[in-house]
Amino acid sequence: MELKKWDAMRGGDGEAFAWLYAKYFKLLYNYGRKIGAGDAALQDAIHDLFVDLWRFRDNLSETTSVRFYLYRSIRRRLVRNDTSRSFFTADGIVIEDALQVSTPSLEENLIDEEKQNQRLNRLKKLLNDLTPRQYEALVLRFYDELSFEDIGSILQVNEQSARNLVQRGLAQMKQYAKYVISLCCLFLF
Repeated sequence: MELKKWDAMRGGDGEAFAWLYAKYFKLLYNYGRKIGAGDAALQDAIHDLFVDLWRFRDNLSETTSVRFYLYRSIRRRLVRNDTSRSFFTADGIVIEDALQVSTPSLEENLIDEEKQNQRLNRLKKLLNDLTPRQYEALVLRFYDELSFEDIGSILQVNEQSARNLVQRGLAQMKQYAKYVISLCCLFLF
């Protein structure tokens, strides 16, 4: 379906273009926020991407994955425009925005709120300890469910390097989880 819409858009079909925009805007926005792009700059980049797609539709080639093509295009645009600030800020503000917890209701008790804050702080620490490329590779693999080949192309590395980034990120998260569990056991017993 997506490939047919892509081909129709390349042929000048405005409805197919609108369908692609509606389908992919939110996905591209979520991806951009996860790799650290600011809200306004990200929206501008997505809009500019789609404007360029329409303007240069005659020059677009066929693709095997519309989603992959758009992810790679938005990433290039963000890097080129330097809106991603190398994907993270030093104090973890971007990660904090991505993991923001909803405001607790008045009925929640203080103990539940404290436990939730502790878990969130542990997760922020874990994510801050990952390299930006490991974080991005994990997001692409598990949140966006892309193949290693697609991840490698988006990050401009070979497939094996993409596999290594995901593996090292998971290993680091696993190691941190073991550390936290051992600390909890130490304090409980």
